[in-house]
This record gives sequence, C-alpha cells and structure tokens, in this order.
Amino acid sequence: MNMKTQLTSGLIFWGILLVTFTLYWPGLNGILLLDDEPNLSTLAQISSFSDIGRFITEGITSQLGRPLSLLSFALQFHSWPTAIWDFKYINLLIHLLNGGLVFWLLLLLTRSLNNLPPLHQLFLALFTTTVWLLHPLQVSTVLYTVQRMTQLSAVFTLLGLIAYLQGRYALVQQQPRRGFILMSLGIGVGGILATLSKENGILLILYVLVLETTLLPSLPKPRHWHLWAMPFIYAPLTLLILYFAINFGQFLQAYAIRDFTMGERLLTETRVLVDYLAKILLLKQKFGLFFDDYTPSRHLLTPPVTLLTVILITGSLLSAWRLRRRFPLFAFALLWFAAGHLLESSFISLVLYFEHRNYLPMLGILFGLSYGLLMGYNYLSSSRLQTLATTVMGSGLLWLLLFLTWSQTTLWGQPILQAHWWAEQKPQSRFAQSHAAEVFERLRDYPTVENYYRQMVTAFPSDTGPYTLWLSLACRHPQQVTAPDWSTVIAQFQTGQLDTATISSLDGILQATQQGQCQLTPESLEQIFQTLIHNPHTTIYLQHLYRLYAFFQARQQHYLEAVTAAKHSLLLNSQQPQLQLTQIEWLLMAQQREEAKKYLQTIYQDWNPVILRLYEKPLERLEQWLKLE
Repeated sequence: MNMKTQLTSGLIFWGILLVTFTLYWPGLNGILLLDDEPNLSTLAQISSFSDIGRFITEGITSQLGRPLSLLSFALQFHSWPTAIWDFKYINLLIHLLNGGLVFWLLLLLTRSLNNLPPLHQLFLALFTTTVWLLHPLQVSTVLYTVQRMTQLSAVFTLLGLIAYLQGRYALVQQQPRRGFILMSLGIGVGGILATLSKENGILLILYVLVLETTLLPSLPKPRHWHLWAMPFIYAPLTLLILYFAINFGQFLQAYAIRDFTMGERLLTETRVLVDYLAKILLLKQKFGLFFDDYTPSRHLLTPPVTLLTVILITGSLLSAWRLRRRFPLFAFALLWFAAGHLLESSFISLVLYFEHRNYLPMLGILFGLSYGLLMGYNYLSSSRLQTLATTVMGSGLLWLLLFLTWSQTTLWGQPILQAHWWAEQKPQSRFAQSHAAEVFERLRDYPTVENYYRQMVTAFPSDTGPYTLWLSLACRHPQQVTAPDWSTVIAQFQTGQLDTATISSLDGILQATQQGQCQLTPESLEQIFQTLIHNPHTTIYLQHLYRLYAFFQARQQHYLEAVTAAKHSLLLNSQQPQLQLTQIEWLLMAQQREEAKKYLQTIYQDWNPVILRLYEKPLERLEQWLKLE
C-alpha cells in the first residue's frame, strides 16, 4: 500500500471524526438523566484530594465501585452541577478516541483476511469504523453522562485487544518474548483497567477467545502458548465461573425487586437481542433511553414471538460455532455480539433493556455487515454496477446514518422537547414519566407535574414511588399542588412495591424539611418511615430507609434512636464509612462517651489502610472531640 493511499485514508478518517464531532455537538446541551444524579451528586462535596479518594472508593454503582470511571468524573468536580455540558463534552471526546482505537483494531484484524488485497482490507476497516462512529444506537451511550463508564471500559478493552493482536503477530514473526509480553499486558493490564471502569471489562477474555476461534486459527501458536494461556485466559474464566456459582443465591435474591424471574429474564433477553439486531442492521426506529416498559416473556408462547426469538438466537449461535471454520466472518460477527452481551443480557437481575449495552458488542455485527457488502461489491462483474452499488448502498447508508443520528442528538440537546416526547411515546415507562415531571418542575409548571404524578398513580397502582414523588411536590409547593389523600398514601406504603424513586424523593422531603421548605410534620414523617420499614417489599431498599431514618431522628435530636437506625443500616451494608463516623458523633451528642470510644477503636481495627487514610481528618476531629469530653 503506497504512501498516497495511506495519507488519503488518514484524511478521510479525520474527516469522519470531524463529522461525528459536529453531529453530536447539539446534544451536548442536554441535562442529567436517570442514574446521573444518584451516581454523581456527591461531586458537590469534593474540595480536596481526600474528598476525591472518598468519592472513588465509595462508588455506589457496584461491588467494585468502578473507581477509574469515578476518578474521571471526580477530576471534573468543579463543573458540578452547573456545567453538565462539560461532562458530555468529555464523553464525546472519549467516543472519538474509541473510534480511533476501533480503526486500529480493525486494521490489525483485517491482516488475518488473506483473501482480501491490502486496499480492500483498509476499506473494510475504515467503513466499519465509520458506521460504528455514526450509528444512532450510540447516541444514548455518548450523551447519557454516567455511561462514560461503558465508554472507558471500551477504551481499555480495545487497547487490551490491540496489544494482544500485536503480540499474536509478533509470535508469528518469531518474536516470542515481545509477543508474550504484549499479550500479557493486553489481557492483564487492559482487562484490569477495563473492569475497574465497568464490570464488562472482564469480557475482554471472551473477545480474545472469539478471535482465536474465528479469525485467528490460521495464525500459528508457539509450543508454550497453552502454558501462557493458563494464567491469562483459563484461570480468569474459571474464577469468573466459580464466582457466579458461589454467589448464585445472591443473584436469585436480587430478583425480589423485579417483576420477572430469572427464567423469564432469560426468555425475554432473546427478544431484546433480536430487537438490538434490528436497530443495528435495519436501523429500526424508537431509539432512546427509557425501556423499562419492555414487556417480559412469561412463557415460551407469552408473547408468541418468544419461541421464535429463542429458536433464532440459539440456532444462530450454534450455527456460528459449527461453521466457524468455513465461514469465520459470519461466526465472528455473531459470537462477538453474544460475548459482549454475556453479562448484561443474561441471568443477572438488571433492567431488561438499555441501548448502551451495544456500544462495543455491535462492532462484530457491523464488521460482518461491511464484509458482506464488500463481497457483494466484488461479486459484481461490471465496473458500472460497482459504481452504482457504491453510490446507492454506501452513500445511501451513510446519509441515512447522518440523518438519524442528527435527529437523535438534536432531540437530546432540547431537554423540554425530549422529556415531553419520551413521556408521550412511553406512557408505561416509570422513568419517562418521572423524568418529564422533573423537567417541568424546573420550569415551575406545577399543575403539569401534578398531572404526571396523578397519571403515574393510576398507571402503576402497585408502586410507592408515584405517591412519594407527588407528596414531595405537594409539601414543597402547598399553594400550587393538591396533596394526595393521606390515608391512601399510608395504605400504599404498607404493601406497595418500593423503588429508587421512593428513596430519592423521601431523601428530598427530608432535605426540604430541614431547610423549612416542606410542611410535613415530624409525626407525619415518623409514620411514613415506620410504615415503609415494615413494608414486606422493602428488600434491598431497607438499608437506605434505615439510613434516612437515622438522619431524620438525629435532626429531631433523638440521637440514641438515630444510632439504632444506623446500626440496622450498617448490618445490611457495612460499607458506609461516613455513616459509621456520623454514628460516633451521635453517640457523643447523646453523652455515650465510652460507647463512642469503643466504636472508634473498632473502626481502627476493621478499616483498611486506604480508607483510614482517606478519613484521616474526620477521625482526628473525633479524637479531639473525645479528648474534650
């Protein structure tokens, strides 16, 4: 491949990046959505390096905490919450970076396609990258602020795969030392960094196995390859399987907050995967963020399409595996897609449907599609037909991508229109309705907000969230909003299903009460807490209820009651350092000096050195307080 061709392709690629940047620019004016604020609200408390450390180590998104992703947010704490544009701008830059890494990865992969001349290999890599960058399915990942976690995990996954492929080619070139070092760094360092960004990073190993069984079997492996694979591929996979087996009971228990079982989720995900494929390949409309209204499959024939999707997905994967030698591109496309969905679209009790789960998995499908188009182009005998095909298929597809993505990003950049549109299109989506209510509350259109909550109470009769949201609005704006009937609210709190809206709105009520902006009396709040705590459907939300109840009691100067509630919360989740320290303060305020001293000693014994270092100043302040007592 001559220098002119390389220069031309480089300029085209930079042009594609510029087009992508321009397409997404209108969407940067969007606002916070869904999980953004719950995950990032403590950015407001950052004023020192210790605060950054606490923000990173106390991430609430998972057991691992996703510290690398949280670090990226913490470095932007000065932009919170007034400059959300800054966060989305960084997301866009990461998407462009990933576009570059995808191009690099595909250039390496196409080297294994010996049936293609170098120019066609370059075209295949460039065209696939272009479609991946411009595809409208990527919009919700880039412009949904907190999904930077997905993007960063993809960054390190791609870097890991690039290093691995460089190492594999080095082995072929009889450079075993360089090859094994690159492969080890790719899987070891790349996998760890990807996983610390988001748990999907562990799938790097599966992506490698897909490559080895589809596109790379012809590459010779040295004698010691399997010895190397033991610690870097087989051992991590075995540990992952053991982890899921040991904790299978916990995964089952997590379904207590869902309206579907594990079996129903597995059935439903076959429909979800087919729907994802329709959006990727057919550009099926209705892109967006809120899909909590997706109907679960209760049985193979409920709805009837479930049986068809089960057959389609199972048959496709089995065919891909059996035909991986004869049709490696077909196998690669499907197995890569399946590997990328193995965690979030399988048995873990997550929300059924999110578009951002396709961010990296869709690359396999797009690569297979691009290869198919290239083969079709080469099959045409006449240059005139090839020109016509290029114009109709290539240009037509790119213009369609541009139009659809532009329509999505402009919608994301108009929060009021977006909220109204999503709520209108998704009447059975709790997320869409509550988000619209939140947006119109910012506009101080309280009658419209109240109307949304009244509709939610009717649409979701088993939920406590709509009543809590409505109650929160009424207590803060009693002149403009009619409060829900109190006896009805309490009756709902006795047996209704709790959700995140209940916890967040109850927290908002407490804050508004403390600031004198809510008219609910302490007696009314006590009744709410007691009713919700004894609700049989509290499940995983009980720890949050007890935590809020502890702060409520402390504000009433009932410090011993606050300590008792905090203990209940800590029994359910001991990883709450700030609550543990606050508990000591309450003990001191209740004149329980000896108990406070014993509890502080327990903290020094139980906390690891990192947490002790991060909370060094608060601990010193408590030590001084104890000395003054």
